Amino acid sequence: MTWAGLLVPAVLLPAGYLALEQVLHRRGDAWPVARSAAVLAAGALLAVAASWPEAGPAGAGVAETVRHLLATMAAPVLLALSGPVALVLRVLPPRPRRVLVRLLHSRWARAVTWWPVATVLAASGAPLFYLAPVPHGLHGPLMVHTALASWLFATVVAGPDPVRGRPGAVTSTLALLVVAAVHGVSAKLWFAAGAGPAAELLFVGGDVVEVATAVAVWARWYRRTAPRPAAGPVRGRTSPGRGAAVPR
Repeated sequence: MTWAGLLVPAVLLPAGYLALEQVLHRRGDAWPVARSAAVLAAGALLAVAASWPEAGPAGAGVAETVRHLLATMAAPVLLALSGPVALVLRVLPPRPRRVLVRLLHSRWARAVTWWPVATVLAASGAPLFYLAPVPHGLHGPLMVHTALASWLFATVVAGPDPVRGRPGAVTSTLALLVVAAVHGVSAKLWFAAGAGPAAELLFVGGDVVEVATAVAVWARWYRRTAPRPAAGPVRGRTSPGRGAAVPR
């Protein structure tokens, strides 16, 4: 596959996202800065993957693994944390918004966002790409599948986009452990097959991305469950003869 093709989503995804965000700002609506930073970081990682040198001192296999980690694991997780679907729902006019909501509530959408299905899809990428005898011509479509599966899984367990039946933090963490275990075993089997430093990088890099996703899962849980400070008493003066507090 031509890695330079990653420059297209590296530019279009952040540009489209920021254009939609500007629509909100012109209406006077706010949007979380952290989400905008996440999509910019995703685009930056895709650009790094596209421009990574073909081979270095450790060999071409390591360069391929770096690109795979950035483009199909790290960048999709950041994109999921940016909440692109939620942003589109905020910007769309009423009629297109209703169409998109119906699509999100369809049987197909409920099936692929059911956490066991999303877990299987996310876990399947590494063994298929590194262990299965997939023809070289199919590596490009397989990379697209892996990236989309990573984005879908991160959306289900940690992202701000609307998902019906989103699992709780404990279930999400268990699903993440399943994905991490499959990736770890795949890396070890690939190492046993002679991949050497590339397999070690896949093992360590996969763990880094999955730990970061776990942090996002529990950060979401904390934001939803942390007690909010109670509003203080309204300060005022007493109106003669009524005893009611009149706000200043």
